[in-house]
Amino acid sequence: MKTSDFRIGWRLLLQERAYSAVTILGLALGFTACFLLMAYVRFSFSYDSHVPQADRVYVAKNRINILEHGGWFDNTPINLLAVAEASPLVEAAAVALPGSSTLSQNGTLSTIEILLASPALPKVLGLRALEGDLAAALERPEGIALTESKARQLLGAARGVLGKTITMEGKQYQVLAILPDPPAASTLHYALLAGTSSQLVPKNMRKSLDKNDSSNWGGIISRLYVRLAPGATPQALQRLLQEAHDHSPLIATLPPDVLQRLNGRKVSDIALTALRDWYFDPELASNSSSAKHGDARLVLGVAAIGALILLLAAINYVNLATVRVMRRRAEIAMRKVLGASHARVAAMLMAESLLASMLAAGCGLLLAWLLLPGWAQLLNRPLATVMGPGAVLAALAVGLFTGVLAGLHPAWLALRVRPVQALAARGGQETYGTTWLRRGVTVFQMTCAMALVASTLAVAWQTRYASSANPGFDAQPLLVLELPSLMWQGQAPRQMRDALLRVPGVEGVAASPSPAGRYYLGLNNPVRTSTGVSATLQQRSVSPSFFQVYGVAPLAGRSFDPQREQENNDDVVVLNAAAAKVLGFASPQAAVGQSVALESRGSEVRPVVIGVVPDLRYQSLRETPAPVLYRNNLHASVLTVRYHGDMADLERAVDALWRQYFPDTIPEMRRAASYFAENYDDDARLAAMLAAGSAMALLLSAFGIYVLAAYNVQRRAREIVLRKLYGARRGAVARLLGKEFAWMLGCAALLGLPPAALAIQRYLSEFAERAPVGHWTLLAALGAVLAVALGATIRHTLAALRMSPALALRS
Repeated sequence: MKTSDFRIGWRLLLQERAYSAVTILGLALGFTACFLLMAYVRFSFSYDSHVPQADRVYVAKNRINILEHGGWFDNTPINLLAVAEASPLVEAAAVALPGSSTLSQNGTLSTIEILLASPALPKVLGLRALEGDLAAALERPEGIALTESKARQLLGAARGVLGKTITMEGKQYQVLAILPDPPAASTLHYALLAGTSSQLVPKNMRKSLDKNDSSNWGGIISRLYVRLAPGATPQALQRLLQEAHDHSPLIATLPPDVLQRLNGRKVSDIALTALRDWYFDPELASNSSSAKHGDARLVLGVAAIGALILLLAAINYVNLATVRVMRRRAEIAMRKVLGASHARVAAMLMAESLLASMLAAGCGLLLAWLLLPGWAQLLNRPLATVMGPGAVLAALAVGLFTGVLAGLHPAWLALRVRPVQALAARGGQETYGTTWLRRGVTVFQMTCAMALVASTLAVAWQTRYASSANPGFDAQPLLVLELPSLMWQGQAPRQMRDALLRVPGVEGVAASPSPAGRYYLGLNNPVRTSTGVSATLQQRSVSPSFFQVYGVAPLAGRSFDPQREQENNDDVVVLNAAAAKVLGFASPQAAVGQSVALESRGSEVRPVVIGVVPDLRYQSLRETPAPVLYRNNLHASVLTVRYHGDMADLERAVDALWRQYFPDTIPEMRRAASYFAENYDDDARLAAMLAAGSAMALLLSAFGIYVLAAYNVQRRAREIVLRKLYGARRGAVARLLGKEFAWMLGCAALLGLPPAALAIQRYLSEFAERAPVGHWTLLAALGAVLAVALGATIRHTLAALRMSPALALRS
């Protein structure tokens, strides 16, 4: 191709401004959708890529097999740190505990994201201080390291602030190091880094962070990172960690019946995952208790949708370019007569295609850049970092490649133009094979649109159903208060609870270890009935008023009674229905009055089951309700208030009381229903991406159908008017034109709906409880595409009905 080819192409685009605008805009929309979706894909696959020699860094995970609903967790016993540190297979090992704290500055409170880490974490993850002594920050109890942006926000500068102090939850901390901000695509986020011996660690947690305390083998409090020594294999280290756990003191404390119930399985499975694969670990992604993980299949599916939308837009461009080539047959023939070679003709068409594609890619990049902030907010991902020079060059390369592919078919048609026939105004129709190719790509567009719409409707419906599913109680009158981690075992929580009970409209206050709707692993210990049946149950310590506040009536027996049960009463327990079933009781009524054996503060107790309550929803609908044993205890980190009246009034009263009893912390209160919707944030984002893809696919499909309808009317003009002359009525002509799109719609349904049904079933299979989706989503998708086809063809159908026989036959 020569520069003159592009100049000619530019002049032709300017001569036909309407055609050029439609062509470039349609292709630009495809590029925009593709670029936005690919920004999410690129961000997802870049997690932890910033870590030096990340191929040698691994993270430990843990599966507790004695749990009735066991799964993989991203935390492991703290004792494994000592095992890893002593192994020659490990160059460095460290644990990390993410969390948050309340910062006090100039009388204003704010929340700061913190990360508690053992001293070797910088070596494991390649962290380097921009200024100061990072080792001292992790070793001294009052020492901290701030990120560059947080230091600038809090102290006014990112340099020269070493030695300055900040106040968190009533204590002073000294800035000893400044760190670079962690990348957005990182599985560890923090604004402040401190050591595991820091004052930030609550007193009740300090014993749990002792890696040499044998009683911690039963905990899974920390996330273990290891950097392998050169030549070491993760398999060898995994065997070492597994063996250490298999011979830990924990195993000796388990009753023989619990070990027998494992049927040869280990008490816990310890495994290692490469840091680069950590975000996409499928075993952790399926467990709602783990930190946020991505689904590689989902992200690849998003990439496929982005490529598909661009392909649909390119198909529309090819259709328009093909029609334009047919109209320019005389011009192309004249060029050949004047000596233009096949190569020159093809180069001219390819240059025009490349020019249109690059202009569309540039417009698509601009639109994507303008829409990126809103798109990032919708997906809750910081995607701004993705739009760098490399991404721009990649997008332009995609535009170049698309232009080449899109120009091949129009160039091939131009090469087939015969000058004699073209100049004699004969043979102006496409070949039989080309006509069927055009029909085929239109069917493909309709198929894609139909499948995407059906999938979108199913995901959105299941997300809506799950978000509003009955949790086993009425969440509307409940307000949840999450108490500060440093203070929930003192007197302030009790004083706060008593003060809340005096607020007009408050009907009760309950204490519990976690909010309903948020996964809580908690204590999981063996429980044995008098008949010898044993099961590992989740133990939840709740206040005597818990079931009254939540409005939960027992299925059998009674629940805790504030007038009868005292604090830390080990004489009675309450089971949920799942626990009664797993313990072998024939019915809830059969469990009432039976004694069970369990461990309490180092000794065995035998409380009596006073009642069985329904299964409350503590997790998402992806898991079946866990078996739970409720114990009576006023010490808890969460208060739930039942209120009769306007919840806004209660929130104002709680805010005033919070400032009185916890003046150094920010009030953490939420309405109970919000926890359940939070479990499906990722599903809501998936539905949003599918909706955007579906809308674009429908738009591009409508565009393709419109072009095909226009071509059909033009191609069959003589046939239509001859039918009219021979007496055909308007309805017969309309059916003639509609028949072609009817069979195309049928083919699209046969091709698109079965894969959509399989995709929907696969998505719903992840849920233990599913919405009654049925087949309505498939029918709705078929109806949507049918409506689009009718809308896209009606103009040309009406034009055909009004067509003048004289003009049609003369042309």
